[in-house]
Amino acid sequence: MPPRRWQADRGFALVGALVLLAVLATLVITLAPVEVLSLTGSNERETQRQLAHLVEAATGSAKKKTYGFVGDVGRLPKSLEELNATGGTHTLCDGSWDPSVVTYHTVDGSTDHRGHAPMGWNGPYIRRFFSAGDYLVDSWGQTLRYTCPESTKPDTDPITGGVALTTRTGQITSAGPDGVFDTADDLTSDEFFDRGNVLMTVRVGQSQATPQNLVVTLFYPANGEQTSVTSTPVTIETETGSEKLIPFGSVPAGIRFVQIDVGANTLFFNIVWDANIGNAMLYLVPQAGGGGGRGG
Repeated sequence: MPPRRWQADRGFALVGALVLLAVLATLVITLAPVEVLSLTGSNERETQRQLAHLVEAATGSAKKKTYGFVGDVGRLPKSLEELNATGGTHTLCDGSWDPSVVTYHTVDGSTDHRGHAPMGWNGPYIRRFFSAGDYLVDSWGQTLRYTCPESTKPDTDPITGGVALTTRTGQITSAGPDGVFDTADDLTSDEFFDRGNVLMTVRVGQSQATPQNLVVTLFYPANGEQTSVTSTPVTIETETGSEKLIPFGSVPAGIRFVQIDVGANTLFFNIVWDANIGNAMLYLVPQAGGGGGRGG
């Protein structure tokens, strides 16, 4: 008889163990989707932070008063790799568009840049969070896609202030959890731009004896090399408050140097220009007989 009681007890123990295993299995099955959703949400948040950091590396942050790759070089990076190195392999953002770049400098030969403004590649621009090529892939290990098509708005477009605007529009995309681009779960950065149109208003600060000839020259980098554009000469009237609108098309974002020649006087300004805000109206107020002024 005792053996039968032992066998019965063993049977109850086995049933109890099976019930416990069933409960654990149910808990695992119930909790597993929650864990997957939590991991997916974490990856999405981390990838969105990564995309924002890459955009900041390319164009800077107005809040932080930085201008990134565009501020130094005068164009969008041709690849995400160019944010960290000028050499090596580049996955080009727009077909065969493959411009060169020079390194950071303030002197061209024996000639200083106007305003001693530094220009040229001054990377790496990816300075935190990522190492080696980690910034090129999202949180799921998939390579990011970067595009930068060029477009031109004609001078008949009122948005451009009567001057044609040629710009590139950058955007960085993660394929998201499913690893397939152009599906509903893709994650994309905000669009970002390398240049815009600047409309400068030059206003007379003090009355002058006779109307003055006015010429404005704007200096900025092109592939890291200093270049400039000069306005068509105009005549500005003598009364205080008289003003002229001077448009410049397709100016790269960043700290830019301006030279204003008014009659026999030459004035100099540094201006801050953010292409991501669209057109800018900059008031430059020369004082008669002086060599300085202010930007606003």
